[in-house]
Amino acid sequence: MKQYNVQKLGVFIFESVMAIVYIVLSIILLFTSYFHNSVITGGLRIGLGIVLGLYGLYRVYRAYVKMKERNE
Repeated sequence: MKQYNVQKLGVFIFESVMAIVYIVLSIILLFTSYFHNSVITGGLRIGLGIVLGLYGLYRVYRAYVKMKERNE
């Protein structure tokens, strides 16, 4: 049975949740009209949605790599 470091597990959970938050915010920006009547309109909304989505995917990848390194 493996021993898990509580601090490392907490950091992993936090990183994973933040990655999901970035991806969900990206989906909201790109595919809904939630921010339609705000300062973020048009190309800025689409650009920010793409950047947040890519950053969220990068965070998922980093969390996966760290998890894989911890298991070895």
